[in-house]
Formats: sequence, structure tokens, C-alpha cells
Amino acid sequence: MKWVAAALLIVSLLVSAAEDKCSVQQFYGIAYTIHNPLERHQQMSAWLTNHESFCSSKDMVVIWNNLPEWAGTADSVEIRSKVVRAYNMAIEREKK
Repeated sequence: MKWVAAALLIVSLLVSAAEDKCSVQQFYGIAYTIHNPLERHQQMSAWLTNHESFCSSKDMVVIWNNLPEWAGTADSVEIRSKVVRAYNMAIEREKK
């Protein structure tokens, strides 16, 4: 039963991610579908690099606040610095 619920959650996250260039759900999906910490770190880092210019400051706050749970042992200074950079970029965009 848990696998069915997890599969439905993943499918719904992927569908919603296709509509949004900065889908926090897609980032969350990486956290819960990739169990190898090294691979999870690489995927999260790549996602942040590819989506930072589309995310709002609110999106980055959600990611920052949930990063310990979502990244687990894949959490790093690199990922945190990318979140801070994306947050600062979003603040600058939102000022305009």
C-alpha cells in the first residue's frame, strides 16, 4: 500500500513540475526518490543550478527550511550556497 501511495505522489509531482519552471515539488521528489547520498547531492545541486533563475524568494525559503530533511546526508555547503545565491537573485528580480 505504501508503494502505491509513493508512486501516486511521484506521478503527481512530475505532472505539476512540468507546468512550473521552479517546482519545489520536483526538488522534493529528488529527495525522496534518490537514496544514494552522492547521487542525491549531485541531482539537487544540478537542479538548483538549472532552476535558480526561475525560483521566487518564497520558493527558496521553502527549500532552505526543508533542506535538512530533504537532503539528509547529501546536505552540503555547496547546496546551501546555491540556495542562498538563488534567494538573492530572486530578491533582486522581485525588486524590479
